Amino acid sequence: MGDDDINFDCHFFGFTQLYAPDDTIVGLDGHAYGSWQGRGNLGRMWLRDFLSKDLPQCRTMIYGYNSKLSSHGVDTILDYGRELMEEIKKVRDTKECLVRAIQTMEEDHPAITSLHRATYGMMLFAIPHKGLVMDDIQQMLVGDGRHPRGQLLQQISRDRKVVSFYETEQTRRLVLDSESRRWAHTGDFMTAVGADSALLQLPDHVEDKVPLHADHSMIVKFDKRDAPGYRMALDRLRQFSKDAPSVVAARFAQTLQKPQPCSTAPFKKDPKFVGREAVISAIKDGDKAIGQRHERVAVNCHSEKTQTTIEYSYRMREPTPDTWVFWIHARSAARLEQGFQQIAAVAEIPGRDDPKTNILQLVYQWLCDPGNRRWLMVLDNADDDGIFFSDDTSDERGPLVGFLPQAAHGSILITSRNGLAARSLVGSDGHVIIVQPMNETESLALLRAKIPPPRSGQFEEDERSLVQALE
Repeated sequence: MGDDDINFDCHFFGFTQLYAPDDTIVGLDGHAYGSWQGRGNLGRMWLRDFLSKDLPQCRTMIYGYNSKLSSHGVDTILDYGRELMEEIKKVRDTKECLVRAIQTMEEDHPAITSLHRATYGMMLFAIPHKGLVMDDIQQMLVGDGRHPRGQLLQQISRDRKVVSFYETEQTRRLVLDSESRRWAHTGDFMTAVGADSALLQLPDHVEDKVPLHADHSMIVKFDKRDAPGYRMALDRLRQFSKDAPSVVAARFAQTLQKPQPCSTAPFKKDPKFVGREAVISAIKDGDKAIGQRHERVAVNCHSEKTQTTIEYSYRMREPTPDTWVFWIHARSAARLEQGFQQIAAVAEIPGRDDPKTNILQLVYQWLCDPGNRRWLMVLDNADDDGIFFSDDTSDERGPLVGFLPQAAHGSILITSRNGLAARSLVGSDGHVIIVQPMNETESLALLRAKIPPPRSGQFEEDERSLVQALE
């Protein structure tokens, strides 16, 4: 063999292509290959043995990483994530990559931004989003309180189009055999990852929730091509394969020439706007967390709320012109949907012209994508909160409030004459700004801005009389 060394990888760390033309990742203390291998006599590994026949056009890869509890690694979840990103960068920069790395934003790595847009769907098998029952796993580290893997277990215990499979059978706890000194699943039965943890609890049209009659160890092991779990996974992979090309292509086409952020406010900025500085400051204070967390603020008053909100929207965009402002008349469900249609048109969202498209869901997903820049949504005249919280069973889309995104890069400003409606839409009285009628000084300033008085000042008493009569 000359000077070349031959190395046999029994751990399958990093990416391993299983057959040529979906990537899968194992969990804690798992094996990149063995975790997917059936327990039958033939030891079928369905990602390789079955998908190569049923989905030959797909390139299936597995990704492995060292999470063995017996090792003395000091890796954290963040470390594993960084390691995965580095491996993805390598793979996506190769000639064989199906979707090459394309840089879409200056501050992002091209491989990561392209991966984000190229990802169409995910299938999650009993992923512990809200933690994992692992008191038996922790026993493996008992007696060594300073074991480096302890920190990793603590992180996993924390609270942290998708197909979520969840187990419906219980798993035996790990018990140490006193004779062989080996750990084995021979203890009492338990549910390692319950449905509450395995499901993201996203709306049904986003997350497909699928129960599998298997325990946590067997949930991704299929011995036969006609195994119910494999058939369910295959059906969804086939649907991904059918739908993904056009959707992903549209995303990349969109990144090539994105429309620039703008405002859809119904009126131009009023150069003679006066007063209400305290209200504008209060809105600004409630909205200053944009980019850090999602905020909703409501302005509750019987007049001038629209003018004040328009003024705020223009002032807000002056220092940040790359922020979208979407103005929606929220007096009725029909007007609300029209507002979403306008957003789709102005932002040129792919799929907006398809008559079968759920425009509310389409815009909702676009607003949730931080790559589409920051945004402010104004719901004007939202006087009837029943429009948003209606439980009309004839409408398959569900309550309209579910289509108001809660994204850190966006905020929602609501104007309403109804204080109760304003509170229900923002969640608390602390986020409702109650606007009192203008005092005489503010009213005079507004009148004089609109109708300049004569220089002589002889009409001051008439102005006061007019302001008092209009109150």
